[in-house]
Amino acid sequence: MVTPAEQKGVIPHTLSADRSARKRALLDQAVRYLVTTGGITVLAAVVLIFVYLLWTVAPAFAPASITPSHQLSVLPRSAALVDISESGEVALRISTDGVIEFYEVQQGTPLAAYDLGVPISKAQRVYPTLNRYALLDTTNRLWLVQTDFEVVFEGNVRKVVPRLEPAFGQQPIALGATAAFDAHLANDTLTIASVDGARLSLLRYTNVEAGFPLLDASETSYLHESPIAHAYLGPRNEWIFLQSENNSLHVVGIRDFTHIETIFQTQLGAPERRVTALTPLLGRQSIMVADDRGSLAQWSVVRDSLGFRLQPIRSFELQHGVHTLLAEPRRKGVFAATGDGHLHLLYPAAGNIVAEQAATMTSPVVSAISPRADLLLASPAADRLTLYQLHNEHPELSFSALWRQVWYEGYAAPVYSWQSSSADNDFEPKFSLVPLLFGTLKAAFYALLFALPLAIMGAIYTAYFMAPELRAWIKPGIEIMAALPTVILGFIGGLWLAPIIESELASVLTAFIAVPLALLSVAVAWSATPPSIRRRVPGGFALVVIPAIIVSVSLSFQLGPVFENLFFFGDSRAWLREVAGLDYAQRNALVVGMVMGLAVIPPIFSIAEDAIHGVPQHLINGSLALGATPWQTLTQVVLLTAGPGIFAAVMVGVGRAVGETMIVLMATGNTPIMDINIFEGMRTFAANIAVELPETEVDSSHYRILFLTALVLFVITFAFNTMAEIVRERLRSHYGRL
Repeated sequence: MVTPAEQKGVIPHTLSADRSARKRALLDQAVRYLVTTGGITVLAAVVLIFVYLLWTVAPAFAPASITPSHQLSVLPRSAALVDISESGEVALRISTDGVIEFYEVQQGTPLAAYDLGVPISKAQRVYPTLNRYALLDTTNRLWLVQTDFEVVFEGNVRKVVPRLEPAFGQQPIALGATAAFDAHLANDTLTIASVDGARLSLLRYTNVEAGFPLLDASETSYLHESPIAHAYLGPRNEWIFLQSENNSLHVVGIRDFTHIETIFQTQLGAPERRVTALTPLLGRQSIMVADDRGSLAQWSVVRDSLGFRLQPIRSFELQHGVHTLLAEPRRKGVFAATGDGHLHLLYPAAGNIVAEQAATMTSPVVSAISPRADLLLASPAADRLTLYQLHNEHPELSFSALWRQVWYEGYAAPVYSWQSSSADNDFEPKFSLVPLLFGTLKAAFYALLFALPLAIMGAIYTAYFMAPELRAWIKPGIEIMAALPTVILGFIGGLWLAPIIESELASVLTAFIAVPLALLSVAVAWSATPPSIRRRVPGGFALVVIPAIIVSVSLSFQLGPVFENLFFFGDSRAWLREVAGLDYAQRNALVVGMVMGLAVIPPIFSIAEDAIHGVPQHLINGSLALGATPWQTLTQVVLLTAGPGIFAAVMVGVGRAVGETMIVLMATGNTPIMDINIFEGMRTFAANIAVELPETEVDSSHYRILFLTALVLFVITFAFNTMAEIVRERLRSHYGRL
């Protein structure tokens, strides 16, 4: 029997509705899962980026260590010098009886031995080489030898064959009476300094790589005011450090052999403290001095307005007196042994003691650090050699070196500095992140100073005052600007705009005054125009402003030379330098602010305009109906309601400015200086990574610190976004009741 409802077709329609509902439910569920998966994926990607950056940076801050390794049993001989080969596979011992022996490091197997046939009183490396040695025999003759290590294969067995050869010739050099000496090879010139009492003798050979006989020699002597305990040749043989027995340190100029004199001197600590150890650091720009109370000081030659002077730029305090100091061959690190037997690793620029280990070295012991700074070899007894493993891969990195002022060698005072590379390894790397952080904030500040007023005021006018017909053209036109590649903007800014600003600086500065005055004049004139005329021209004010801007800019470039002659004496850049004390660089913050401001304006404008235009119309109508003027409605209703969206737009602009790379890379000089001067350049985190990462060695200190800058930039961006979200939510909850 067919019911009336069935006759009317209700059931088929119901089935169709149920089927559509189930389809919508399935579609909603699929979309919900898809959106959830996408959101989780984005969050996971952000977390993975953070974890990867942290994983790459973490080894840079791993603690250093000194670990006793093992001992090598050797023939009983008194050591004058010990050393380790470049590869760390072979140990060298030069004995006082003139025998030079080579041992395999791991097993202690003897590999080779050479006998000079004369007793050796003193031995040391020829600085800065790692395989050449100067040996002083008991008759005051200096033997110059060098080592060589050849890798050979016998079947499938790898072997290292050490050899000893004469260096620069085959005969020793007679020095005369010598209590201490130093040898320095620089620019194919060998300089030998020998000390006997208060007399300093200098012998210089040129073209030494040609071999013996060394005929191109110069010899001179210098009589010091007091007996000399130690002498160390300085950088490029320009001066020599002399430590007198009265605990004073002197710097004697030796560049010109015909005129040798003390340049300056200083007293090393209090008279009651006795200097117990000295060692020059890599580069010979400074010298580490230790005393019997456990104080260490790095004395460096610095230059300021008063000239050159010796200055203790860093100091350390140990618990006991220091009896041994060793400098790392290729870094600025220092090894110190104290009277209680403890071993210490220090890296002066880091400002701290990076490692400490209890040992049995309670008195001076012949020892050496390997070229790779991973092994310490000591000769505590005549019949054995002791090895220590050193782990100190990134000594340059510490909180102090990254974020505090550091007094670097040659500088007149502590500074923040970023200089990751230099002409040679004699100079310590400077890894302060403060100049990069300052440059990042400086670039963002000037870009936002240019962009925020234009973007926000433009958004207010477009959303609230502009005629709908004109808004339909203006808003998409500005939004399409966001598609401009930043590399093109940087190219235009660096190669086109920067030279124009440099040559027409007075005109550009005039334009910054003329354009606002022109806009104000047009606004006053437009407000005086009869309303009947203004209503007939949709968007009339905007159409009038554009010609005014063009005319004012053109007029500024016409009047610029006149103002330059009138106010800047005909040269604005010279006036800035000489009168205002401001340096001028062609690619500077002014260029970056204008170009990066153009890149930042579209997103700020778009988000702010949407927020203002999205204010419910009934709120505006209600305010106007209550007697408020359009401006009162704007300031008291519209802007407050749209405040969260405007703030979000500003924070988006901040994030864009902070993370921008190509514009600051191409439109600035990339100089890591800390100067708020708008006419100077800067270097930002992002630009620094782009410039230096392709050239750095993987897993080096430089490599890891570049990832650290990326991590810092990531954290800064995350902090800005978090702060923006918190403030936006508070604004929304506060003004959402309007």
